[in-house]
Parts: sequence; C-alpha cells; structure tokens
Amino acid sequence: MMRLLSGQVSAPAQVKTETKKSRVKDGTPAIPPELLLRRDHNIRYERNGIVYATDGRVGNLKKVVVDERLGEVVELVVAIEGNDRTVLLPPELVDKTAGSAVFLTINRIQFTERAASAAAFEKKHFERADLKSLLKREGRTETNPRRAVSNAGSDFVETPTASPLDRLQRRPDAVAAD
Repeated sequence: MMRLLSGQVSAPAQVKTETKKSRVKDGTPAIPPELLLRRDHNIRYERNGIVYATDGRVGNLKKVVVDERLGEVVELVVAIEGNDRTVLLPPELVDKTAGSAVFLTINRIQFTERAASAAAFEKKHFERADLKSLLKREGRTETNPRRAVSNAGSDFVETPTASPLDRLQRRPDAVAAD
C-alpha cells in the first residue's frame, strides 16, 4: 500500500478553526454566510425558525399572530435565546428571510432593549387562526401590503417582500432626529 501526502491540514485542527470562526467573540453563534447571501422572494415565517439580528442569533420564531379579518401579520412571537421569555415583536423589524431563518433590521443590543419593553406572549390571549378565512381575498382592503398574508400553512405564513426602494421613501409620520 502506498501513502500519499496531500498537503491538507489534519482534520482535528480544521474542525477547531471552523468552531472558532462560527462564533462571535461573546460566544453567540454567528450568522451562516450562505444565509446572508440568500433572499427569498417572499417573507416566510416558519415555526421554530432561527431569528437573527444584524450581528448574530437572538432567538426562535414560535408563532405568528395574524388578523384574520384583514388577512395581515400583526406580531411575531419570539422565544429569546438564553432566556425563558417569549415576547411579541412587530413584523416591521424583519428585513428578510432565508429558508426558515428570519433576519431583523436591528442589532442584538437593540433587540435586547426592544425585547425588554415588549409585551410577553400569553397563550390565553390568543386563539388558533382559521387558515381558510385567513386566505380569503374577497372584500379585503389591505392597509399594509407588506403585512398581507399571501400564503399560509400549519407551520408557515408568507407575506410579499417589500422593494428595497420602499425603505428609502419618507413616511409622513417620520421625524428627523437632531
């Protein structure tokens, strides 16, 4: 049997460096690069999907609160990473989704501040949505097209993706900070 030299680093050292690279300095798992490059055509909220801030993982998406009458996503139920608290967050914080991952427009510090002041999720205040009535389109006037439910199933809800140009438009209620 002939031995060949490959010039590759041995397996244990390679695994060690991958582990170091996959974590941010404070021990929080980093965002996988393949998810950063991916952008789905719709915003897809999947049950138990990982929620990422701009600088790392912050929690898991547990549920999506919808208004059946309007057919819109109202709030997201997020279980905070490293905490037993589950909070309600507005869908406007979502930048994009990739697979089951949800990416927010805020960093981890901003997320922590928002989560601290956010309402806690209490199951007794909500009931299961009827998918058939949620997906009906007749007689609905969409108040916010980005929140409008375009598809739904037992473990997911989809809404249309907003154009990146929509972010540049000035809202009438926006105020400039000094």
